[in-house]
Amino acid sequence: MRISQKSSRRRNLKGLLAATGTVALIAACPATATAASPAPVGQQQKMHPIIGGKEVPVDGLPFMAALLHKGKGSASDRQFCGGSLIDPETILTAAHCVAGATASKMEVVVGRTVLSNDRQGQVRNVDEFVVHARYADSGNDYDVALITLDKPVEGITPVKLPTLGTDALIRPGALATVAGWGNTDTSMDHFPDRLRQVDVPILSHPECKTSYPDYNEQVNVCAGVEGKDSCQGDSGGPLFRTVPGRQDPIQIGIVSYGDGCGERGAPGVYTSTSSAELWDTFAPDSAAGKKFQHKLGR
Repeated sequence: MRISQKSSRRRNLKGLLAATGTVALIAACPATATAASPAPVGQQQKMHPIIGGKEVPVDGLPFMAALLHKGKGSASDRQFCGGSLIDPETILTAAHCVAGATASKMEVVVGRTVLSNDRQGQVRNVDEFVVHARYADSGNDYDVALITLDKPVEGITPVKLPTLGTDALIRPGALATVAGWGNTDTSMDHFPDRLRQVDVPILSHPECKTSYPDYNEQVNVCAGVEGKDSCQGDSGGPLFRTVPGRQDPIQIGIVSYGDGCGERGAPGVYTSTSSAELWDTFAPDSAAGKKFQHKLGR
């Protein structure tokens, strides 16, 4: 059995942090026994590539969102996590992307395939965000947050979410797609400017538990195979499927954590968006939480 720490898949922006005064935002990534803290500035760990992935066509996956630190520099340099547009004013992402952060120091760009292309997509400020009420005490579990934008995104169809409590879309062996701007190099940090995607097989819960003994099947799903995986920088982004007879993709997961990237016997773990347990215990007292519970018909 390999001895190593599971790591969140958030991007460490190294020198940019000091330049933009946003060290506290990266420091918000949980430092628990089951989730590695970000590496110190200048000591970024080596990442593994997403082998077999491909670039997303221009204007493809318009519901994709990039979470950015506010400040100088291109969006490509300031991106640290992904997300997805689930209604015109709401972004779904991972809790570890925003826990402990300051809303006014972040912005979100939606509908931009090439991050450095300022003429593509729509940029919004963050009005507020809500992290799952159980996230802080659960290690890697309940890794979900909702971001409320300062104004609606226009002309972009949000990604669909699955019916709560059903596992029809996460059956083992089915192929799902994960997308993001995460690292793609085995020997150095290489974060692509162009959005990429890769197809990964969904694994059974027992298979996931073999890789991660503390894996919680009530709120998670895992997917991946050697050489095909999400990685640092992809955190918060969507795992989705397109089912026969429907053109619109359905988001079944949120990039959360994994042991390395694309390694044998170490699939990626995703927060399951069809988990009734996940949403029934979300922050019900917050305005965003109440709005989302209503959206889900709870």
